Amino acid sequence: MGESEKAFMHARRMRWNSIFVGFFILAAGTSISVRAQDLDCSECHDDVSLKNSIHADLDCSDCHTRILESGLEHAESDKPYRLNETEACGTCHETPAEEYQTSIHGSQLQLDSSNVDVAHCSSCHGSHDILPADDPNSKVYPDNLAGTCGGCHANPDLVKKYNIPDLRPVELFNKSYHAKELGQDGNQKAATCNDCHGIHDIKALTDPTSSISHANISKTCGVCHGEIYALYSTSVHWEALIRGERESPTCVDCHSEHDILNPKDSSSPVNKRNAAEKTCARCHNDEQLIAKYGLLSGKVSSYQDSYHGLALMKGNKNAATCYDCHGIHQILSAQDVRSTINPANLKNTCSHCHPKATDSFSRSYTHQARILAEKPPEYYVRIIYIILIVVVIGGMFVHNLIIFIYYAIQKYREEKTQDYIQRYSRSEIWQHYLLIIAFFTLVISGFSLKYMDNFWVGLFSDIGFTEIGRRIVHRGAAILLIGLSIWHIGEMFFTRHGRQTGRKMLPNVRDLKGFVQLMQNSLHLRKEKPEFDRFDYTEKAEYWALIWGTIVMVLTGFILWFPISFTGIFPSWIVKVAEVFHLYEAWLATLAIIVWHFFYVILHPQEYPLSMTWLHGRMTLDEYRHKHYLDYQQIMAEIKAIQEGTLPLDRSSFQAREYYLRHNRDRMKHA
Repeated sequence: MGESEKAFMHARRMRWNSIFVGFFILAAGTSISVRAQDLDCSECHDDVSLKNSIHADLDCSDCHTRILESGLEHAESDKPYRLNETEACGTCHETPAEEYQTSIHGSQLQLDSSNVDVAHCSSCHGSHDILPADDPNSKVYPDNLAGTCGGCHANPDLVKKYNIPDLRPVELFNKSYHAKELGQDGNQKAATCNDCHGIHDIKALTDPTSSISHANISKTCGVCHGEIYALYSTSVHWEALIRGERESPTCVDCHSEHDILNPKDSSSPVNKRNAAEKTCARCHNDEQLIAKYGLLSGKVSSYQDSYHGLALMKGNKNAATCYDCHGIHQILSAQDVRSTINPANLKNTCSHCHPKATDSFSRSYTHQARILAEKPPEYYVRIIYIILIVVVIGGMFVHNLIIFIYYAIQKYREEKTQDYIQRYSRSEIWQHYLLIIAFFTLVISGFSLKYMDNFWVGLFSDIGFTEIGRRIVHRGAAILLIGLSIWHIGEMFFTRHGRQTGRKMLPNVRDLKGFVQLMQNSLHLRKEKPEFDRFDYTEKAEYWALIWGTIVMVLTGFILWFPISFTGIFPSWIVKVAEVFHLYEAWLATLAIIVWHFFYVILHPQEYPLSMTWLHGRMTLDEYRHKHYLDYQQIMAEIKAIQEGTLPLDRSSFQAREYYLRHNRDRMKHA
């Protein structure tokens, strides 16, 4: 190569070297310029500091890479780019970032990277104030985690906006045994949100890989409760679970989810009483599940009717409940040799409460009576006693009824031979007959709807008294009651006898005085008995209670009969309020008849075996003088005045007029 060529090559190398050095200097300068921007952030963000953060040794550019690398200017009005935040954090925290991308939060952020509602790194850890997870002030410290998660999951607006199950997680968790251990007892290993739901890889409940899916929840709980999980994983519930039976219970079905309580707590679903009455009963009393899985029916009711069940319901905390016999977590089939209810193990199971239990004793208790071929003694004893009850009690009833009827007939015949006062008119007697029919028809047909599971309702159903028939009968009786009310009101206002009766029914001070005197006499504090007018205070109280009850029942009955019409005028709650009024007024009226009215017409010692007045409206002179002395005197005075001609017959009371005409008619016949 000549000198000229060497010189040319040297010049070209120098030219390229100069270009390379220039490019290097330019690149370095640019980098220095970009890094230098860290120093300029404080000009606008003077309130931001990493001084107390775990990231105190980082620069702004280590996290805010998108802004710095793009060289774009930004303003507070710029939309946040949340996806970039996870990418920026993932530069150092690669594994958590990858896990987050697979979570329910990350997948939502992939759909909309600007959605500020989706939980992301800073939502849980903070932004410039991030602290180590073991720092008590950290947002993800166990004591604080429920509040952090609750920022979204206890926010009613977000719950409604994104259709999140409104489970009140923070409120319920704070009542739980885990929260108590965590807060009051300072046990930082106690379970909190991320122990069950995961940390960065939180999945939806419906995701088969979720730690809280129905199939995985027992494994999740088993992380802390390993021995219990080992027992549960051998149980019949676990076997059904791994077969894909969604109804098979797992931890949360018995212990609940967020508000897990100590079993000794009376509110815990696995408390002794609640286990038998609610938790275990929820499945083992479900007719659909019983039919689907071929389970024995009647297990819950037979336990509740047993000594154990009755004692437990009465508050005996030592009485055996479901898991005392069947086991707690390792519930096995009776055919399994390991089962606590396997015939070979029953004696040992019973001996926990009954140390002297024998094999025979341990076999004496079953949930359900065996069929005839399996346990004939039990079957025959039941049949014998059913027959005995029907024959003996039925025979007693018939025997006493015959005696009752005999004495009632005797009393009727004796009173028929005596002189009497016609206490009630024929119209009033018929009103009473029809009232008896209407009242008891309404009671029976009404209660048969409310208490349809009672045996007597079943008897009516067996003879064809269906719901349609019940409804027709009930409403027919209601119309009869309304008609009777109109009849009675018309008579009270438009007949002379009715107006007289109405005035006599008005309460007065004498009634209160009569009540006090009767109580004093009955308690041997007073010798003389009180004297009453045509109606005493007991009859007035019952009459006005009937008036009030009829008004309430008719008004509420119409609301229940025509709910659409009434809710078009009044608030919707009027129907439910009417139901309550109707039911309890029915109970009040029924009990008043049984306790009050039946006492005065049947059970009162002076009336036995039965007051005959309701049959014919009469009362013997002696009885009338004894019970209504003041009215008796007035009637006799009226009769004397009629006889003397000082009182016109048509101006006298119904009782005096009827008595006078009847006796004069008899004298005319004898004459």
